Amino acid sequence: MDPYLNRLICVLLGYTFGCLQWAYILGKISRQIDIRDYGSGNSGTTNALRVLGRKLGILTLVGDLMKTCLAVLAVTLLWGYDRKALLLWAGVGAILGHNFPFYMQFKGGKGVAVMIGLYAAADPRMLLIAGIPALILLGLTRYVSLSSITYMVGLMVTSLIFYSGIPGGLEVILLTFLMAGTTVVRHHANIQRLLNGTERKLGQRVDITAAPAAASPESSASAGEGDLTEKT
Repeated sequence: MDPYLNRLICVLLGYTFGCLQWAYILGKISRQIDIRDYGSGNSGTTNALRVLGRKLGILTLVGDLMKTCLAVLAVTLLWGYDRKALLLWAGVGAILGHNFPFYMQFKGGKGVAVMIGLYAAADPRMLLIAGIPALILLGLTRYVSLSSITYMVGLMVTSLIFYSGIPGGLEVILLTFLMAGTTVVRHHANIQRLLNGTERKLGQRVDITAAPAAASPESSASAGEGDLTEKT
């Protein structure tokens, strides 16, 4: 089969799984709300924890991890586990589906949980080495955004360690840099709030009994709990 067609199929498979927006689905089922109307305006795990609570937030995380693992599994069944670049192309599709789901006006999450699930399935070595410093930092600071950015940087570094100079390694490195770098860029507002000392920490809840705020990633970090002050 044509190698470009193979990659396109991987991306489409990944996008299909990535469109399973668990924060959005659980918000609709459990609270009859659009989670994007509350908190950060983002349909990711962190906002699910703040808006829907710990149990549904954890369920969101598990769902987002599993959908990426299933995408990797589908590609593995078609081409084998050794085709690491193809596994990552499925990851590219999963991130696109998670961040830009077609049925949600292309407004989803940021892809951090997807990136965790991707490397848990495709290369656990990279997950472990990049993830441990990120988890330590999360425990010390409780800033999810800072931990996420640390994980992305760790993935880029470990891709160079494990894939430099091996056949097909350059493609893996470039895809890792593309996905991780894009995720860091999507945290630009968080980075600014971290610098300003106004970033929220893990554990703060959002009151969904209040009227939903209009989604705006540029909302002031000094706004109330129901306002859109974090994009994580």
